Amino acid sequence: MILADIIPQYNGIKHITELLPLRSSAGRKRMLSQTFMTKAKDIKEELDKVEEMYGFLLNPQFEKPITAIQQTLMQIHYIQNSLNALVQKHIMDEIELFEIKRFALLCEEITTQLDTLSCQYIAVPDLNKVIELLDPESNRTAHFFIYSAYDPLLAEARRQYKALEDEQSDEAQLLREQCLNLEDRIRQRLSKNLHSYSSDLMQAWEAVATLDFTLARAGLALESGLVRPQIASDITQYEGLFHPGIKEILQKKNQRFHPWDIQLFDAPCLITGANMAGKTVLLKTIALNQYLLQFGFFVAAAKADIVPVDVIRTAFDDEQSELTGLSSFAAEIVRLQSVLSAIKEGKKMLVLIDEPARTTNPHEGLAIANALIDLLEKHRVRSLITTHYSKIQSSCRKLRIKGLKIPETISAITIDTINRYMDYSLMEHRSNEAPREAIQIARLLGLDEELISLARFYAGRNETEIEPST
Repeated sequence: MILADIIPQYNGIKHITELLPLRSSAGRKRMLSQTFMTKAKDIKEELDKVEEMYGFLLNPQFEKPITAIQQTLMQIHYIQNSLNALVQKHIMDEIELFEIKRFALLCEEITTQLDTLSCQYIAVPDLNKVIELLDPESNRTAHFFIYSAYDPLLAEARRQYKALEDEQSDEAQLLREQCLNLEDRIRQRLSKNLHSYSSDLMQAWEAVATLDFTLARAGLALESGLVRPQIASDITQYEGLFHPGIKEILQKKNQRFHPWDIQLFDAPCLITGANMAGKTVLLKTIALNQYLLQFGFFVAAAKADIVPVDVIRTAFDDEQSELTGLSSFAAEIVRLQSVLSAIKEGKKMLVLIDEPARTTNPHEGLAIANALIDLLEKHRVRSLITTHYSKIQSSCRKLRIKGLKIPETISAITIDTINRYMDYSLMEHRSNEAPREAIQIARLLGLDEELISLARFYAGRNETEIEPST
């Protein structure tokens, strides 16, 4: 699995990749092809590269070489096709030879700056031999043609042709054809000689792409307040966990994102809480950060220790279900079956499910939810499940988002102000009863009082659903 496969599926990942300050098409291609890593060693190596660049960005004394690298990366054009043609021993045309020369000269500039930084984790191969081949006059300029310096015969033929080029004589035509034939022979020779360095050129292309992608990840971490996660072996735990995209939206509204502290063990954990309390956002935030770790990014938290997994399975709202012709319940069952199939294959998993079986009747829905949690418990699956159902029978760990705390002086709230009174922190929850706060929230948001009164009657409860804060 590569990052390009995940971007269309998760808005959080898409947002992160759109924020990346990539400076070349090579870097973008490298980003899209980044693999989902499951081995701690591979993840550590990737994070080491990002941390090194992060340190360079933080240090004012490296501002000049970093800026020079960034500016040089912006000048690198996509030449993968030319490099592939060289590897396949094609005869290069002058445009392809120009592209390769220009790339080699830019790599030389990057190498100079990396040497200034004493960069440990990224190195660009020495392409001086390539430059010598394509720059016989040693002028170090980013243009190319078949220089007369390549062959004395060509130099002489061009001199003679120049003297006669205004004439329409047979001699001038013969000299012109001689020049073209000599140029073809030189291109063939150059292509053959360059092929000896095709491996170095490909490695340089990969190194430049990796440099751009790594520098962009470090820049993103600095700009968005991401931190290097530690790789854990048993317990995943976050302090100050947040969702960058949603945090950004709230900041634009002059509202604050309330981060979470949470631990995930190799067993299911049930999350309950009021409507609008952020349960779904919590699941999506954990999914996002697990992906960030395993694609080699810093994560959105104040501190994080994360256990790598083989598979991440989520069951959130499926916006594509209508397009595929599936009902909500059918789409949910397809997602749940994908989760269960992976569980029974014995894979090390992170499973995140938002309100399982909510799309069917409450009696059967509760039965399905209980059965699912039992299976997750049986197979010791690291999982987080949100629910509004009461009477979940499992003895699994249960957490509750604290929810609304409304001062006695407040008689109404709005969509824009509800965030001020919501406590998003998590607390242990020992009861099998889910919070019953929907009617009170609806009343505070201004729903018709007659409907509220009837709803309370049918709910069989007239007590205040939310205790005023003291």
